[in-house]
Amino acid sequence: MPRLDHAAFETPDPDAAAAFYERVFGARVVKAEGHPVMAYVGNTGFAFHELGGPGDHGIAKGLFFRDPDARQLEAITHRSGDDPRRQ
Repeated sequence: MPRLDHAAFETPDPDAAAAFYERVFGARVVKAEGHPVMAYVGNTGFAFHELGGPGDHGIAKGLFFRDPDARQLEAITHRSGDDPRRQ
């Protein structure tokens, strides 16, 4: 795996979670209607979904599954090869 694109988390307040990463790590926060709130630190993103909020992102195809400890994970591929919100 050349790099981790992003890690996704469910949270009751995606804006507050992203603001924390912005404040502490200098993350660049990106919000787009219908998508999770993203916080980019260097080449890696943190996606903050509302509780029960992950779904098809439109710009990518995602496969959601649970690990042995019941954490929800997503394997994702972007249609253009990379997340266009990084620009």
